[in-house]
Amino acid sequence: MTPREVAELLGIPVSTVYYLARQGQLPHTRLGRTYRFLRPQLEALLEGSQR
Repeated sequence: MTPREVAELLGIPVSTVYYLARQGQLPHTRLGRTYRFLRPQLEALLEGSQR
């Protein structure tokens, strides 16, 4: 997923997605200067925070 797609999924600004990724709070992969996120990892993170 792109940062924009993650922002829409989480209901937060794109800048916050980048900030949380840099802080290590969102699992991501860097491809050069591009951030990519895996939906299953994000869903697992969200499930863990709702318990």
